Amino acid sequence: MIHIVNGDVVGNKIRNLPGDVLVWREMYDFGPLSHDITGENWISRRAYFFEQKLAIPAALFIQNCKDQNRFLSEIPKETEIVLWFEHDRYDQTMLMFLLNELSKNELKNLSMVTINEYDGEEPFYGLGQLASNQMEELFHKKIQPISDEQIKEAITGWKAYTSKNPAEIETWIAASKQKLPFLKQALRSHLSFFPSIHTGLNEVETFVIKNLDKNPSSFIELFHAITQKRSNDGISDLYFAAMLNELMKGPYPLLECDNPLPNYENPVPLAQLRLTSNGLDIQKSRFELIERDWWLGGVYLNKEKWLWNGKRLINKAENNKGQSFAT
Repeated sequence: MIHIVNGDVVGNKIRNLPGDVLVWREMYDFGPLSHDITGENWISRRAYFFEQKLAIPAALFIQNCKDQNRFLSEIPKETEIVLWFEHDRYDQTMLMFLLNELSKNELKNLSMVTINEYDGEEPFYGLGQLASNQMEELFHKKIQPISDEQIKEAITGWKAYTSKNPAEIETWIAASKQKLPFLKQALRSHLSFFPSIHTGLNEVETFVIKNLDKNPSSFIELFHAITQKRSNDGISDLYFAAMLNELMKGPYPLLECDNPLPNYENPVPLAQLRLTSNGLDIQKSRFELIERDWWLGGVYLNKEKWLWNGKRLINKAENNKGQSFAT
């Protein structure tokens, strides 16, 4: 038996269960993506982006990806695999990827432990909150076999998520039978990371601007606030820091801070953030102020002008030629 989990905290808490533990170290809510990212070109492309945005050494990233992919490919087909993933976007994108890869390798003996709540743990953010004895109880009471229908839903969901055309996600959501109980909501949450048709800011960026409009804030205060408000995202501190860094770039930065934001090499969150004069003018459209170098699933925002109107995606280039989106 092999348990695949999303982090060391969870992995360490199930060490007493039978079988081996594999901590999967990747972020599929971040960086360049396509349907198949196991080839060397895509691994290198992602490695460069992670090094640029998160300061994770490219060589370390590449070696980790190759080691993980090799491990999956060498698992004997009869091995029982248990996937431990909670409800949020971070975990659900990882679950989609892994079910795709395990299916390609013809591994059939698959089970999962997946929850979005736990009695006595409110608010519930993830499995890392639980003690070892609670994790062991989940294993015995909540483990369930993964069906062919669930694998199919993961395969089609991953294809839509990594498409250059994010409208495929909306099509997938409309057709979903929710065989994987939390994937549909995770992909709905994903759509809100596209820039608003009105301001050019996504919903997380808008939350940050509105909070800093009241008072300057520390990074850790902002991070705690956003994780409480958006429990379906599973935003990591490094992801959040990288997103904020994008708002401090270019000739018209919206934010400024007194210390570098945390990254892989310097994870301690010391920064205090405040709005610049551009950020203080929150009613002005940000389309001309923000220089996007960012990926959402298979969409590179610098080139693709997909926008979110709160209910559905709009392609600015195709549907709104010459129209201004300023409020």
